[in-house]
Formats: sequence, structure tokens, C-alpha cells
Amino acid sequence: MRSMRSWRQGSMVLAAVFLLPCCVFFVGAPSGNAQTVLPADVPAVTRYADAPLALVKERARDGEDAAELELGLRYVLGSDGVRNVPAGVKWIGMAAKKGMPQAEHEFGSLYLMGVGVPQSDALAVQWFRKAAIQGYAPSQTAMGFAYENGAGVPRNPEKAAYWFDKAASQGNGIAEESVEGGM
Repeated sequence: MRSMRSWRQGSMVLAAVFLLPCCVFFVGAPSGNAQTVLPADVPAVTRYADAPLALVKERARDGEDAAELELGLRYVLGSDGVRNVPAGVKWIGMAAKKGMPQAEHEFGSLYLMGVGVPQSDALAVQWFRKAAIQGYAPSQTAMGFAYENGAGVPRNPEKAAYWFDKAASQGNGIAEESVEGGM
């Protein structure tokens, strides 16, 4: 069996692998006036990546979960020159509470890292579990790490392996490494 990482070390891996790749779309989003919105079959987390902030705000205010997530991430990251972490947490939470897996995952990541909310492994796991059950591979991997390290849940190597296997079967590289490493 491979050596165990500490949960804190694992949380940095989770942050680097799960939250940040999703956010790359938002940090690099152009701030021009183009009204470009990708087709509905594009994953929701990227649908508004190229949309101007005004359009994202409008769609978020109309209650569209993908726009709520986009707006929340832009505020948390400070893209478009506006950083407002409390507002970002609010918008991400709104999308997560609607059952959007990517938003549930991002909300869990905020709790995992204590960004704009009190750090809580237990709350992070609750949000990751919601997305993992819906088949969202990054959250399945996060559940694997939680069970592997006993963070927010009791340590359980069998459950860790279960979640890593689920994510690996979808091609999640980190989960594949965990499975190959003996978890």
C-alpha cells in the first residue's frame, strides 16, 4: 500500500486539480463586449467563460445556474478586475443548492480550503458527495481522498477505493494514479 498523504497535503492537491482547472476558464475570460455564449451541450462550468461580465450578471440574476457559478467564480478569483469573495460564495452556493454538480464541487472546494467560509472538512465532504453521486469525477476523487485520510468522514480504505475506481473509470488521472498506486 502506498504511503498516505496528510489531508492538508491532499487538500492542496484537490485545490490545484479540481478548483483551479475549472477556474482557468474564468481567469482567462476576455472582458470584451462580445455576446458569445457557447451551445447548451458544452459543460455548464464553461458555458459563460467567454461572455462579458454584464451578460453573466444578467443571466445569474435570471436564476441560470451556469451563470451563477460563473459569476461566483469570477468574484472569488477576482477576474474582470472585481474581487468580492462573499458575493462569489453566495453565487456559487446558489448554483450548488440547485443541484448543479460542478457548483456543488466548487462549493465543497471553498469549504475544504476555507475560502470565504469557515474551513470544514465535514461540509466539504457533504458537497463533494452530492456531486459524486451524480457522477462528477472530480468529486468522486475528492471522496476517495476524504475516505483515504479520514477527513470529514471516518477513514475507510474500501470506500476510498470505491470512489477512486468510479472516478478512474471516467478517465480522472488523479484517481487513476490512486488506483494504480495500490489504493
